[in-house]
Amino acid sequence: NFNNVPLALDTANKRAIEAGIKVYNRTNGKPIVNSADAGSRISNIDLAAANDAICIALCSADGIAKDNDERMKHCHNMLERGMSLGMEATDLWFDPLFLVVKGMQDKQMEVLEAIKLFSSEGLKSTGGLSNNSNGAPKALRPIMDSALVAMAMMQGLTSAIVNPNDQRLMETIKSCDIFKNHVLYSDSYLEL
Repeated sequence: NFNNVPLALDTANKRAIEAGIKVYNRTNGKPIVNSADAGSRISNIDLAAANDAICIALCSADGIAKDNDERMKHCHNMLERGMSLGMEATDLWFDPLFLVVKGMQDKQMEVLEAIKLFSSEGLKSTGGLSNNSNGAPKALRPIMDSALVAMAMMQGLTSAIVNPNDQRLMETIKSCDIFKNHVLYSDSYLEL
């Protein structure tokens, strides 16, 4: 049952995003505009601000950031833009862009460090977690995704775009919430 999460609108069609926001029932929180970046899609921050929505902010401009200095530059540019439009910092969820292990294994720890940097500044973070395991054999993907989400949550990851039907992943997230003292332990915590 996943009817307790906000609606994320993911399309290049801005009119469709606005139409979705207008009919969205905000019972489960603000709608989410997925996504803006520091380049050609920066105006999606304006769209989110004008409609009192959350915006996922990809820490990139023209391609993947080469390092965390560049990621944080993009992060701060988008944060400044959003706040200048009246957004709260918590209405921007920064995505460091999870990278494919198969081709960018040497960059994985940098992505985790970026999450820690966001957290140290009191910023929210998110990302398409399963990007890391793209191209891996099907049997390995849940293992890789679960390991990465645990590591990312310990760095301060506040949300992730995940497959809610991946039992191993959901058990890992629930277990991390116990260790981070976000929920009270009970013997039945996996059933909740």
